[in-house]
Amino acid sequence: MKTLETYFRHDTKAVPIAASLPPATTHRTANMLREVDEHGLCTLTFDRANSSANIFDREVLLELNAHLSWMEREPGLRGVILASAKPSIFIAGADIHSFAGMAAKDLGELIALGQRVFHRLAALEAPTIAAIHGACVGGGYELALACRSRLATGERATKIGLPEVLLGILPAWGGSTRLPRLIGIPKALEVILNGKTLAAERALQLGMIDEVVSREQLLEVARE
Repeated sequence: MKTLETYFRHDTKAVPIAASLPPATTHRTANMLREVDEHGLCTLTFDRANSSANIFDREVLLELNAHLSWMEREPGLRGVILASAKPSIFIAGADIHSFAGMAAKDLGELIALGQRVFHRLAALEAPTIAAIHGACVGGGYELALACRSRLATGERATKIGLPEVLLGILPAWGGSTRLPRLIGIPKALEVILNGKTLAAERALQLGMIDEVVSREQLLEVARE
């Protein structure tokens, strides 16, 4: 197996791959921890402060946007893993309570912000993978859909889906377009219009995720 010291041909000079990798770093922000290892793999772990759940609001979207700006500036980044530090939740969608008193203009701006941030994630050059354990619903699954690959644990806590219709709304951060492209329109309509949340094995059968692994192996398989 080739190591990171293996050389590749660039123009007329041999350049060590290791020389192009970003340095191993750890950077914590209010709701996320970004860790880059010596192989150039970045793990961004969601861990909403003072909360048992990870949810999206304007501040979290802006925070994620800032991390994406860093990723875009790192041409040597070899991969990005999105994970959660919560014991039974990956990301439980948007903060519905914060929407209650919003004016229509403000709500529209928040929806547009989420669309822009998730589009930046989808457009990253480095491979991206969602390492899902626990509830991955609504905006959480839309985040996973913006990744190139999706892994999930087979444990009972892991539920995957787009239940927005049960609140009288439709997935607005990419779920209504990315899911049909991933699994086809008929199956996507069944998931979206019924507001279904599915166990990992059923989500795998529908093509909503790529692999089911044990919780202990989740990050290891994601890195591989």
